[in-house]
Order: sequence, then structure tokens, then C-alpha cells
Amino acid sequence: MKAMLWEGRDQLRAVELPMPVRKPGWVVLKVMSAGVCATDAHIIRGTFDNGKPPHVLGHEIAGEVVETDAEQAAWLGKRVVVETAVGCGVCEHCRSGNKHLCAQGGEIGFPPYAGGYAQYVSVPCTCLHELPPEMTYDEGGILEAVACPVGAIRRMGLAFGQTVLVQGAGVAGLSFLQAARACGAGKVIATITRESKRAQALRFGADVVVNIAQEALHERVLAETQGRGVDVSIDAAGAAQTLTDAVTLCAAQGRVLLYGLPDEHNLPPFPAKRIIMKQLTVLGVTNNEMTWEPLLGLVARGTVNVRDMVTHRFALEELPQAIALVSSRPPELIKAVVHPWD
Repeated sequence: MKAMLWEGRDQLRAVELPMPVRKPGWVVLKVMSAGVCATDAHIIRGTFDNGKPPHVLGHEIAGEVVETDAEQAAWLGKRVVVETAVGCGVCEHCRSGNKHLCAQGGEIGFPPYAGGYAQYVSVPCTCLHELPPEMTYDEGGILEAVACPVGAIRRMGLAFGQTVLVQGAGVAGLSFLQAARACGAGKVIATITRESKRAQALRFGADVVVNIAQEALHERVLAETQGRGVDVSIDAAGAAQTLTDAVTLCAAQGRVLLYGLPDEHNLPPFPAKRIIMKQLTVLGVTNNEMTWEPLLGLVARGTVNVRDMVTHRFALEELPQAIALVSSRPPELIKAVVHPWD
């Protein structure tokens, strides 16, 4: 089969690999669409360490089940999206729906588990979710990038009519906007750093868009909230300043949701005094396995718009160009996918 092999810093090579060997309880997928994640770009560029090469990356995967055990034969021929967290299945985290926290676990697409930048991949049958008939493979191919933010909102909770601030206007930020709107937020405030992103933020659910390169964020947020701050403050950017602003712009007894991964060499001072005196709840979130099925329903009903998030498509051999695009972050980009069979 064709695959793109990560061999080291800035090294991707088109190769022919054997078909994946299916373990008991696993299936083989024909990969139809694989999302290109910024995390993979960081790994390939050497700015994020998550396993060693050589390896087939790609953790956002949709495809068709082409091989199963007899016990999983009902999956054969199904159109599916892959929930990529792999757990032991017996620890407290796996049994509580948090297998991404399993000490023995891992993730499809990161060593040692081969990912979706290939024509075929093998995954546990417990990671499969059937795509509704109205969903395309490309929508499934980027669903993991949407599931994490939507799952974060679900884990944190959002009361009807509350005011929400979302910092960051990438795919995570746009997903948070949609999730906040779907949960009945009263006012959703988004931040951007480039004016060209304003239309995207408004399209995906923002009521108010603040260009922080041109406008004082604190003054605008306080004006929009009658001086009290927001009920829910979400950092989807992970910069030192956005982390600090997420806390300082949160109203008393509000909740701060930290999602964007910060640069460990540029961390802000921890705003402990404000967290204590304002009685804030601060929650760090990543995956949420219990979100996938509800999210598929939201997408099928049109409540969450995933289709319009796919803005760029590449053949498998064009993965280096896709990684370069994701790394350069042009304003028209929301999400890119690769098609292994093009």
C-alpha cells in the first residue's frame, strides 16, 4: 500500500508498505480522508516530541471497514470515523469514558500505532463510529479536530444564556464557537489577530469579534458584559497572554477552560490570587470519548457545520505541501485533508 513515512525532522517520504496486520478485536480500514493536524506539522518540523521516527502519522481518519474478525463482521463495509484514543479497557479511566488518560494507552497515528497517512490502517473496533449517510468522508476526516473542543464544552458544562469568550480562531476556536452556540450561550465573543478571519468567526457562531491587533480586548469585553466579565472563558490559542487573559476576563464564580497548548519556554505567571479571590473554576481538557455519538447527531442535523471547515484537499503524495500550508496558517485555511486514493 502507499503511505507517507515520517523519517525525521522535515523528512517525509512516499513509500510502499505491507498491508497492516490486524490484531484480534481490530479492523482494517481503507482510508478515504485524513485530516492534517497542526500537531503533526509540529512533530514533522521537530518542535513537538511525541514519539520517534520512522512512523506513519495521521490521527484524524475516516474510511471504509474492509477486514474484521468474525465477531466484528457487522462492521464490514461500513463508512466510519475513528476515535483514535486506545486504552487498556480495564483501568478506572477506560471504564469511566476517559481512555485518553489510560497509563497503558496511546493514540492511533502516534508511535507505536500507525496512522492514517496511508491507504490502509488498522484500528480497534471499539474506536469506530458509523458515519451518518449525509456525512462525507472529508467531514469524518476532520471530526477529531472538532470532537475535542465540543467534548471540552460538554465536560465543563454551559448554562443557557451565559456569556462566552473564545480566544483563538483556528479550527479549535471555530469549533468552540459552534459548541457554545449549540449549548445556548447568550453572547459569544471571539478574538482574532487578522482582520481576514472576522468573517469566519461570525459565520461559525460569534456575536462579537474583537481584533486584538487593533482593539483593547479588556475594554471591549468589559463593555460587552456590563463590566462583570464573561461566565465562561476559553483559551484555544495557548499563548502566554491568552492564558492570562482567559483568567483576568472571567467573571466572579466563572469558569476558565484551557485547551490551547502553551510553549513551555514562555509560560505566564500563574494568576493564583484572582482564581482564589474570584472563586474561579479552571479546567484543562483534551479528548472526550463520550462526545463522538452526540456530535455525529449534531453534524447530521446541521447544528454543527463541519463540511465548510474543509477548505483544502491534497493527494497523499502532497502531504509535504499540506504540512507547509498548515504551518504557514494562511487566513483562508481552516482545515486540510489528504485523500490516499487520489
